[in-house]
Amino acid sequence: MKNPICISTGFVYKLSKDMNEKIGMLKNFFINGIELCFAYPEDLLSFVINQENIRYLRVLKFISIHSPWKEVIYGNNQKTKDILRTLEKLYKEIGAYNVVFHKEQIDDINIITNYDFTASIENGDWRESGNSVEEIKAILNKNKSLKFTLDFAHALTISSDDIPIYFNKFKDKLISIHLAMFNKNLKGHWFLHKYDSEEIRTLLNYFKNTNVPIVLECVASGQSEIQLIKKEIEYIKTI
Repeated sequence: MKNPICISTGFVYKLSKDMNEKIGMLKNFFINGIELCFAYPEDLLSFVINQENIRYLRVLKFISIHSPWKEVIYGNNQKTKDILRTLEKLYKEIGAYNVVFHKEQIDDINIITNYDFTASIENGDWRESGNSVEEIKAILNKNKSLKFTLDFAHALTISSDDIPIYFNKFKDKLISIHLAMFNKNLKGHWFLHKYDSEEIRTLLNYFKNTNVPIVLECVASGQSEIQLIKKEIEYIKTI
């Protein structure tokens, strides 16, 4: 697979609460980009990026932002406006190309498309309703400027058959691919190479002839697992 490979700062969220420090932890890996992942609104609203990280991020080819998805509903309210203005400012500051939203947190999709950044929605997992291919299609059809982030792990929890359908139906809208392992028995996103199988490789093969950035969303549970990201990158490159 020759796709650009990026890492989400969620990879090290258990090791640090400081976003500047998380970015610093990822500098040691030869990657094409980083996704800044904010779980809570306050994580984003209180974040002040340092100049060293601005310079570093702007050199990378692919920088994206994962908008807050906990304790927030995006709608016609002041909290939403504060978040979206902050996302817009950070997006421009670091030269990002995509802001990802969980569609389950959006009350009014038109609100997020009225700001000066490229927005995408991702498909959710089995714990949320409305995550069929047809429901994603309906949202994208109504919002022509909206892009699509295909979450591989989320799709696996519903049906692996959905992955090629998502890819084929929305390839013109596809702006990034989130990769990790997740199922109903796992408490969080895990390393995909630990679950290597013929089925996983077949599914990943759908993406290999595209230039869509891959964002690794596996999570290190401790310092000892940091180096596992190298094996994850090597695994993806062998597909």
